[in-house]
Amino acid sequence: MTIAARAGYGARGALYLAIGTLALLAALDLGGDPVGTRGALRVLFAQPSGSLLLGGIAVGFACLCAWRLIQAAMDPAGYGRDLKGLGIRIVLAASALVYGGIAAFAVGLMLRWQDADLVPRSSAVTAWFASIMAAPFGPWLAGAFGLAVIGTGVAKVIKAWRAEFDEHLECEDHIRLWAVPVSRFGLTARGLLFLLIGGSMVLAAFQLQADRALGLAGVLRLLEHTPYGWILLTAAAFGLGAFGVFGLIEAVYRRIDVKDID
Repeated sequence: MTIAARAGYGARGALYLAIGTLALLAALDLGGDPVGTRGALRVLFAQPSGSLLLGGIAVGFACLCAWRLIQAAMDPAGYGRDLKGLGIRIVLAASALVYGGIAAFAVGLMLRWQDADLVPRSSAVTAWFASIMAAPFGPWLAGAFGLAVIGTGVAKVIKAWRAEFDEHLECEDHIRLWAVPVSRFGLTARGLLFLLIGGSMVLAAFQLQADRALGLAGVLRLLEHTPYGWILLTAAAFGLGAFGVFGLIEAVYRRIDVKDID
């Protein structure tokens, strides 16, 4: 399980490095387009040996999904069953679903079950948000989900600046000297992007317009088209790249709590 968890962290890091690189190329007008996770997977699939790249990422995210489920169900880190502990474990279970979805999408691309077009005809986030809005009490549910995403973003920023991740790293001081600030920057940037994503969802629910709900790609494009957008997009690109490096740091140096798993 230790190897599987490290493979999962590494796959997440590699994918976010790709997202950050594509955003930087777009910001500097060197080609490409800001994309989210699905867009990055499509770009990788279009490269030579794309199936091999996607196969590795799919396996990694499947491993990360399994590890998150184990963390949520068996609690090897000892979060407990109080309100805070249960909240953390629910978030871990929710992230498992997200990572499992990324793995499934990668497999779908390889098997041609998914559209491999680099410019998809519609946003998956918009379609998903529209289905929520159409449900009974849909706008209220959609708004609540947006608020939850905002709360997640705030929590990520706070966690980054408290450097809570540092206690899980087992590395020498000269590595920690650069690993901690890079990780803090990456986690902060991702948290701020969560705030923008959640804010767009709340606005979409309030205005009853599902197409206003943005995913990662939509937020990056929004930054790109603001005044001096290339500066904002460049900052976001470096932040996403830093989060990718954080994933690789976790893959190598994170302490994997498996001692309590039978």
